[in-house]
Amino acid sequence: MLSADHRHAPLDDIARLSGATDLGPTLARACPQARGVMVLRTCNRVTVYIDAPASANPRALRDTVERELARASAMARKDVKLRHLWGRDALTDLFATAAGLESMVVGEREIAGQMRRAAHCAWEDGTLSCDLGRAVERASATSRRIATETSLAGAGRSVVAVGLNLAAAHLPAWEDTRVLIVGTGAYAGASVSTLAALGALDVCVYSTSSRAEEFARGRGIGWVDAHALPDALRRADLVLTCRGLGSAVLTRSLAQRAGRTVVLDLALTRDADASIADLPGITLIDLPTIQGSVPDAQVDALDRAHAIISEEVDSFERGLGARSMDPVVRHLRARVFDIVDAEIALLGQDPISPEKAARALRHLAARLVHNPTVMARKAGEEGQQERYLEALSVVLGIDEAVSVCPAHARNRSAVHGQQAPHHCEARTRPLRTLGA
Repeated sequence: MLSADHRHAPLDDIARLSGATDLGPTLARACPQARGVMVLRTCNRVTVYIDAPASANPRALRDTVERELARASAMARKDVKLRHLWGRDALTDLFATAAGLESMVVGEREIAGQMRRAAHCAWEDGTLSCDLGRAVERASATSRRIATETSLAGAGRSVVAVGLNLAAAHLPAWEDTRVLIVGTGAYAGASVSTLAALGALDVCVYSTSSRAEEFARGRGIGWVDAHALPDALRRADLVLTCRGLGSAVLTRSLAQRAGRTVVLDLALTRDADASIADLPGITLIDLPTIQGSVPDAQVDALDRAHAIISEEVDSFERGLGARSMDPVVRHLRARVFDIVDAEIALLGQDPISPEKAARALRHLAARLVHNPTVMARKAGEEGQQERYLEALSVVLGIDEAVSVCPAHARNRSAVHGQQAPHHCEARTRPLRTLGA
């Protein structure tokens, strides 16, 4: 995990890094040992997640990512210093980020959707590995669990909600406030939902793309085109911008004609010209303003959230370990089924009697236990009974083999200072039968 985010980098630097395009495929080409690459961009972070084998050098990966990111964003190499985690720490950060614990507003819910969209983009680019995709899915599920089991996802815990709360101090009652939203992305959708919950009735949207009408119809709000934008700005009490395309849509000249207006700019790469803050009648609230005004999260809720993440990461890592044996399992099953198919071929096409079926099954069983039997005798010759029985217990689940091996019993009794119990011939017969 390599990241520039609001906790460790200025928002202006993050905005410059966010301008890098085609970053996932570029990094996949630059890091041939990487199995998967995913880039997460939000209003306060640019984060790169890489799935690479344990043999990969994490510091070499960091150097490559920083060099490519500097080149793609036209920044000096020395100015790109990313926070770097690997192994379990990186996986924990992914889960915590999806749960909103690393966000500007701790517990925000928008980040989970942004994480899923980043994974979808990586999939479309062909850079999403299976394990990286599984990690995002599990992190999203963990985010939902934290939202259910803690109070972190309560009212007011999002960048949109905090921004609107700051704007409310300069506005009439929400039912009397006229709102113009500029943009149709994820934050625009979250803004419409939050405004509806607050009681805002007069909301319309503007977009430089052709999506405004479709966006508005799907949410039951109005929309304006470029021709009507100046009038919409003059009419609006609140202008909420969230395009983040790298150029200001609310220029100083447009703002001068807007009159008394609150501008809430949620874009990392500003949608509103910063100079409008000194215009008469304009109140500008941007991400740095929000960053200094976020509500504190409850300590007990944070502790519980981190405990949940630790549990989920433990479970996910165990699952990764289990899946690492999939090729072995497939090979084992193929070998066994090859033996079964060979035995079936010997039966021919004619109906068989119960006696013949029994003989065929015994012959199949003898073939399946032949190699374990040979290795059992070899282990006995080499004094490796203990290791063999442990392996037999792990692989085949034959725990009772321990109780029928006199040598093993003597070894265990010697360890505990006890006399080995007597084992009758009938109890040892199963092992001889396996070797027959």
